[in-house]
Amino acid sequence: MDFEKKMKQRLYVALAYCVLGPILIIADIVNHFENYFISSFGFALLIMGILRIVQNRKITKNETTMHKREVAETDERNKMLSERAKSWTFSSSILIAGVVVIILSILGLHDQAQPFSWFVCLMVVLYWVFYLIARKKY
Repeated sequence: MDFEKKMKQRLYVALAYCVLGPILIIADIVNHFENYFISSFGFALLIMGILRIVQNRKITKNETTMHKREVAETDERNKMLSERAKSWTFSSSILIAGVVVIILSILGLHDQAQPFSWFVCLMVVLYWVFYLIARKKY
C-alpha cells in the first residue's frame, strides 16, 4: 500500500476517534451510567484522536519527515521487532489470564474467573483461525 494512502487511513481513524469520543461522553451524560468508565473512555478516545491528527499533520507537512517515517515503517528490522513484540504481548496476556483463572478458581471465585477463561478460549480460537488463514495465504 502506498504510504500516503496509509497516512490518510490513519487520519480517518483519528477522525473517527474524535467523533466517537464525544458520542460516548454524551451517551454517558444522557443515560446517567453509574460508573465513569464510558465517559472516561470517550474522553481518552477524543484526546487520542486529536493527538493522532496533530502527529499526522506534522508528518505529512514535511517531505523529509514523511520519507523518514516511511523508511522506518518499511524497514525489515522494525517489522521483525514489531512482530516479536506482538507475539510476546499475546503470549504474556494469555499466560496472565490463565494464571488469573487458576487463582480465582482456587479461591472459589468462579463467577469472576469465567470472563478470563472466555478470554483465553477466544484468543486461542482466534489464533488458530488466523494461523490457518495465514498458512493458506502465504
